[in-house]
Amino acid sequence: MTVRLPRTTSLVLAIFFGTAFLAPLPFVVLMPGNAQNVLDQSAKEKTIALSKSAPASLQIYPSDGNLYLLSILITNPSAYVTGVELIYSWMKSENAVMPRSLFYKDGRSAEAEKAIAKTEMVDSQVVAKSVALEYLKANYSQSSAVVIKPSDLEISLAKTGGPSGGLAFAIGIIELLTSENILQGKSVAVTGTIDSAGKVGSIGGVAEKILAAKKAGATLILVPEANCKDLAPNLATIPSGIKIAAVSSLKEAMAAFNSEDPRGCANLGA
Repeated sequence: MTVRLPRTTSLVLAIFFGTAFLAPLPFVVLMPGNAQNVLDQSAKEKTIALSKSAPASLQIYPSDGNLYLLSILITNPSAYVTGVELIYSWMKSENAVMPRSLFYKDGRSAEAEKAIAKTEMVDSQVVAKSVALEYLKANYSQSSAVVIKPSDLEISLAKTGGPSGGLAFAIGIIELLTSENILQGKSVAVTGTIDSAGKVGSIGGVAEKILAAKKAGATLILVPEANCKDLAPNLATIPSGIKIAAVSSLKEAMAAFNSEDPRGCANLGA
C-alpha cells in the first residue's frame, strides 16, 4: 500500500532538506596546492637570494636538483562549506574534509587569520635563516658562507602563508650557499616547520601535500616524523614512485639526501 504525503508536508520536507544541503557547515575543504622550487635562480622572483647588502665575496651556487616547497589549498576563512560542497569533496579522491576548528579559530575575522598566516610565514623565514647559517658554520667551516649574516639573505614567497615552509627554506639556503652538490640532481619535496634548535614540527594537510609532490615530479618527500600518524595505511595512500623520509631535525633531513633507503613512516610503525 502506498500513502502519499500531503502536498504541504512534501513542500516543507523539500525546503528542510534543501536548506540543510545549502546551510554553512563547520568544515573546510583541503586539496593539493602548488609545488614551488625554492632553488630556481632563473625565475624573475627568486625564492632565496642574496640581499643588496651582502658582501661581494658571497655567491650563490646554482643547484642541478629541485627542492619543492609544498602548499595546500584550503577554504577561505571568510567562506563556509555547504552540504552540497561536502558531498562533492568526499567524491573527489584528492580532496579532504576537515573540521574548521583545526585551522581557524571561531570568532576570528578572515583578515586576522590572513595576518596570522603571513606573520607565521615571515617568522619561519627568520628562523630558517638562523638555523641554516648555524648548520653551515658547524659543517662547512672552510666555506665563505660562514661569514654570512641573516640580513644578507632574502626569502620571497608570494600568496603563501603559515610556518610549514621552514624546513624547505633552511635546506634551500644550505644548498645554494655551498659548492657541494647536496641534492645530486634529485627532485625532492619538503614540508615541515623548524624551530631555532633545528627541530622539525608537524604540519597540516600532509596527505594532500604528498599528492602535490607527485604532480611536481618529486621522487622523495621529507615529512615531519610527527605526521607519520596521518599517513597510516588506513588514512592515506602514498602514490607509487615516491619515497617518504620521516625526519625530526634538520640534521636528519640533510642525512636523508645521502641515504639510499632513508627511514620512512613504515619504519616507525605508521
